[in-house]
Amino acid sequence: MKYLINLNKPTGKAHLWDDGDSYCKMYLTGGMTKKKYRVYPDSQNREICLMCRNVWDSIHTYTKGVNSEF
Repeated sequence: MKYLINLNKPTGKAHLWDDGDSYCKMYLTGGMTKKKYRVYPDSQNREICLMCRNVWDSIHTYTKGVNSEF
């Protein structure tokens, strides 16, 4: 799993990254200032974006409640 994070925003959330867009689709739709974000291999101890989590859960329903990554 990769994470899209704005390190200049200390309280900002980590977005789940899918090699081209965040799971919540905010990256490509203009909801984020692209030059402020970088991809990291871990969440940098930040909370995960709720919309990204919901999309991830809907894709991976078989792991919900059983070995869920979140």
